[in-house]
Amino acid sequence: MMLRKLIVFTFPFLIPLFLYGQEDKSLIELGDEAFARQEYAEAAKLYGELGDKRKAPLSILEKTASCYMEMGRFDQAASWYYKMLQRPACPPVINLLFGETQMNVEQYDTAKKYIALYNPSGADSTQWKNRLLAGCDSALLWKQAKQTMALENIKELSTPGADWISGVVRDGLLLVSNGYRKMALTTGSERNPDIDPRVDQPYFKPYVFKQYQKGSNANTYLEEVLAKLLGKLPYHVGPVCFNAREDTAYITLNSEVFNKTKKGPVNGKRLMSVYWSFKTGDNWGPLAPIPTLNMAGYYTGNVVLSGRILYLVSDRPGGVGKTDLWFSERQSDGSWGTPKNCGNVINTPFEETFPTINERGVLYFSSKGHTGIGGFDIFRAVGSGDQWETPVNLKVPVNSGGDDLGFIMKDNNYEGYFASNRNGGSGGDDVYHFMETHFTEKVENKPAAPVVTINTTSEAPPPVNNKKTLSPEDSAVIDKLEHLCFYYDYNSAILLNTSKEMLDRVATVLKDYPQWKLMVRSYTDSRGSDQYNVDLSALRCYAVIDYLIKQGVPAKNLYYENMGERDLVNPCADGVPCDEEEHRKNRRSMLKVFY
Repeated sequence: MMLRKLIVFTFPFLIPLFLYGQEDKSLIELGDEAFARQEYAEAAKLYGELGDKRKAPLSILEKTASCYMEMGRFDQAASWYYKMLQRPACPPVINLLFGETQMNVEQYDTAKKYIALYNPSGADSTQWKNRLLAGCDSALLWKQAKQTMALENIKELSTPGADWISGVVRDGLLLVSNGYRKMALTTGSERNPDIDPRVDQPYFKPYVFKQYQKGSNANTYLEEVLAKLLGKLPYHVGPVCFNAREDTAYITLNSEVFNKTKKGPVNGKRLMSVYWSFKTGDNWGPLAPIPTLNMAGYYTGNVVLSGRILYLVSDRPGGVGKTDLWFSERQSDGSWGTPKNCGNVINTPFEETFPTINERGVLYFSSKGHTGIGGFDIFRAVGSGDQWETPVNLKVPVNSGGDDLGFIMKDNNYEGYFASNRNGGSGGDDVYHFMETHFTEKVENKPAAPVVTINTTSEAPPPVNNKKTLSPEDSAVIDKLEHLCFYYDYNSAILLNTSKEMLDRVATVLKDYPQWKLMVRSYTDSRGSDQYNVDLSALRCYAVIDYLIKQGVPAKNLYYENMGERDLVNPCADGVPCDEEEHRKNRRSMLKVFY
């Protein structure tokens, strides 16, 4: 993820070096120089040559592991920590560090075993250990729960590099990526983009995904943000944030962006600062730093706006620890005031980053300091400035053992995106899309009375209707609704025109009965794996739900159950020969009314 690629926080412990030959000393010196410049890809290569030797110093193994952790390559970091654990002189804290890598790859039982072996002496270390153990327990519990959220990796937006969400504009979804630079976008491509020696990947740039949804030709709609203004800038550029009128842009840039050099401190601790530009007519003005927000020698970036408050990330003095979330208030003359810390309800001695605003008075952010299940977890907190309620972990499946960040919801408040470098992705941070009609209710642990949402793969009975006597006319309406079937083409979740016509009538009925709740149950035919069919039926549920919401039905009145290939209407189970028409009868969505 981007912050790891910009700021280094290593766990310091010193191990005396063994006497090495001149060649080995040279490799150490070169590796240390690259490490000091935060060029982790190069440092890992140099250290790795030494670490493969039988008597390599433990310090070399630790630095190699640290390089891979900074690059988000958890499996490789784990292998180097494990090599250390085979040495009699290995410091006990490596048990905990290795345990953290096992959380990153979601091997929580193994993680607990090694974390428990570490016996800290100080209060801070004890708190650290206990937080990780609590995270393992939470992960095991949350992973056992049946999931209702429809979640998928958007392949069109996910590259072998890192791609993550930063916000929204009227045109669509804002992203930051180092993987799009060689792609044939509408704004062109770069054959040989400058490479960041920290991770041996191109530098980051900001983009806008104009389609703002999945699509077979997604690249056609993906283009650089403010290409004329930002396209030729060196080093990392982004994220970009716009005000509501979209005539002021806030851009996170390398502090030395206008003084590019090939060597030296710029390739070391890449400090980021916030710049802005103003639009007059169709033209954007020159970039200028915002003096009141930036602090020389410290990271400042990742701006997000919430009315007259601006939130940002910084490691400046006066914080709780490492990177914190800070806020600035707009002054009467339109300038921004000196940032203030958001306080220790939000911030911890570890990293907090990637703030986003999706609902008024609600902050989403990523943290390593609050109890989580590995890497950065995404949290939701209600409040403003430095006054906050206790942050709530978004749990599985939003959070994972990897780094989860950049949580963005669409205006319908049930559909959105985030980024993660969890197992099963394309390489670095990938873009994930989710749908959950009662997301806020579940995060806040508020019951969605009178209907309880059915779990995605639950076999539990449906919610029980209130004991109310219906008129014959109302009973007839419900009977008609519950006998409707909405069919699909093979391997598709796209509504057919006939289904849309029926759903128009359903929406009209539901507007006449605003107290009724509607459960959408979707099914597949028997072809395909069980899990694939559950996922496909989730998409079919949301095809119906999304259509009804667009026709004016409140999302809070809609529920769903992903049935997969259960409850076939004919004998066409696995291995039974059936023609296409017979299979089609099983590819359906149906409705259940609760009153």
